Amino acid sequence: MSRICSIVLVCEGWRDSRFARSFLAAANIDPRKIDNRQNQGGSGHDWVKTEFVDAVADVQRFREGHGVLGLLDEDGQGVSQRRGDVARRLSERGLPSLDAADGRCLLLPTRNLETWLYWLEARRTGKAWAVNETDNYKTNRMPGVSDRETDIFCHSAGAYLHEMNHLNLPLDCPPMLADALRQLRDFLRRL
Repeated sequence: MSRICSIVLVCEGWRDSRFARSFLAAANIDPRKIDNRQNQGGSGHDWVKTEFVDAVADVQRFREGHGVLGLLDEDGQGVSQRRGDVARRLSERGLPSLDAADGRCLLLPTRNLETWLYWLEARRTGKAWAVNETDNYKTNRMPGVSDRETDIFCHSAGAYLHEMNHLNLPLDCPPMLADALRQLRDFLRRL
């Protein structure tokens, strides 16, 4: 397997991008090797699905040395629905399926990225926040937390995620975050 010389990062918005870039920086990925693509407005999930599939198509032309990492909020639609939408689009274009170990990694924060941000911030700082994958933390922030503070959590949470013992996660780790860690390990092994 060759070394990935560039990563296309496809995200719904600024927070997702900052979180992912912080994780990748903590993993010693040169930021110059990241082609950061984030939605500038409109429907984030449709944009990410389209852009992710387009990026996979572009990467397939080069094959060796490239990978695509996408973040797409589950938004209460169901993980299988979101993955299925992307899988259908890939198949319709004759592209290979999702496979983090082969450089096509799609992370699905459930319910949304803020779920992961608050859980990671609570673990990092010892805050007594109970987090689940059902509540919408994008619109219902933790008590006393401003929108600006949530923005700041993107950097610290991404870096902290990389520092965590991925083989021995706490029992209260959100299941889709645990799934994301497995995929990220597979994706990074390709680097």
